[in-house]
Amino acid sequence: MYSEQTEQSENVVYGRNAVLELLQKKPESIEKIYYQFNTSHPKLKEIVITARRLKLVSGKARLEKLTQIAGSAKHQGVCALITTVSFYTIEEILSRPRNSSPLIVVLQGLEDPHNVGAIVRTAEAAAADGVVLIEGRGAPVNAAVHKASAGALSHMRICKVKSLVRTLEYLRERNFRVYAADMDAELNYTDADLKGPTVLVLGAEGSGLSPEAMKFCDSTVRVPIAGCVESLNVSVTAGILLYESMRQRLS
Repeated sequence: MYSEQTEQSENVVYGRNAVLELLQKKPESIEKIYYQFNTSHPKLKEIVITARRLKLVSGKARLEKLTQIAGSAKHQGVCALITTVSFYTIEEILSRPRNSSPLIVVLQGLEDPHNVGAIVRTAEAAAADGVVLIEGRGAPVNAAVHKASAGALSHMRICKVKSLVRTLEYLRERNFRVYAADMDAELNYTDADLKGPTVLVLGAEGSGLSPEAMKFCDSTVRVPIAGCVESLNVSVTAGILLYESMRQRLS
């Protein structure tokens, strides 16, 4: 079993036997699996099939990329990125809220780890109760996210869910009001009531929130833009909404 760290300080397990053993014993620790284009080897096929069955994030990579990730040419065509983050269930987050009116941030499919890390950092600064990510969608919680969060990832409760829609339904049933950020919304963010139990939902860079998820939001809010740019970075939008929520709660 080969295991070491890349230049980005991500935890990596590589080699067919090592990754297969990890899949069988601790699949929840795997953020993403990279495997070579040619998957003719029986164990490599088993790894790919098992990863898909467990609905883990996986993708093909060239041999040079695998060598770079593993920091070694002995990867045998497969590498697994391991997270060091302790994930919480949504029930665990709600059982110990930081505030009398809980505040949850939900991210759907953000691809840039720096955006994810920046939002986690701001969420922690604004005393949010948790950040929810969707399994198999968006950037893995890796070293880049850790770095961008400037240590906040160690303090913020992170939750991974399989279904965004079911999660929003669950929270709405518990009297949360769900707001989605949308630059075309009619409601200005300062006019939204963010004092009670609140969910702030932000979609992926470029594509935004999926239409299906939008149906389960109570309202959409916009951050007005007076300049020439068409939109704000998603982490900036998240920061504005989080601090508006904190302002309302402290007033």
